[in-house]
Amino acid sequence: MSLLLGGVNMIVYAISATVSWFIIERAGRRKLFLWGTVGQCLSMVLVFSCLIPGTTAAAKGAAVGLFTYIASFGATWLPLPWLYPAEINPIKIRAKANAMSTCSNWLFNFLIVMITPIMITNIGWGTYLFFAIVNACFIPVIYLLYPETRRRSLEEIDIIFGKGYRENISYVRAARELEWLRDEDIDRVAREYGLVDDSTAEVPGADLDLDAEHGVKME
Repeated sequence: MSLLLGGVNMIVYAISATVSWFIIERAGRRKLFLWGTVGQCLSMVLVFSCLIPGTTAAAKGAAVGLFTYIASFGATWLPLPWLYPAEINPIKIRAKANAMSTCSNWLFNFLIVMITPIMITNIGWGTYLFFAIVNACFIPVIYLLYPETRRRSLEEIDIIFGKGYRENISYVRAARELEWLRDEDIDRVAREYGLVDDSTAEVPGADLDLDAEHGVKME
């Protein structure tokens, strides 16, 4: 039975992870983070609730909760931590930020794998209550701090943070209020928010003046 449940679990995982490819750009990162966190939280609530009675019939409900958890995770929190940090960090620190994100991701995976058996042995269904609370704590963090980057270029995402900083508003609000920008508008808006240094802008005729100063005859 454990082999069968493990196989079903991996099938659900693979299907949900594949679905994320098709919905991540349509639904948006922010919504998927929220939906996934809520789904994971409710799944953990279902698991620990079904384990409290300690009966075989109730344990079947816990198995369902584990399947819904892995489906919620596979479609949302599996791909998003690899994508979102690369989008929201500026190019100057993107490589280092991605390295820290990947490192922390694997470290916490290792931590969960190591402590979960110990928690189950000592506190039983309380393990899943703990994970439900952890997921619930993430909901306000995502809602208040995670700006939407759906269909935004990296330059537009930089403008979102520039707008939030200059106007002293939350980055979530800045992302919501910023209109969709065309390529020709990005440079103009970036200058408005001080993201482009005008002193480094190319000055028409500068090369001619420099050549004339050094006595070079232009053909």
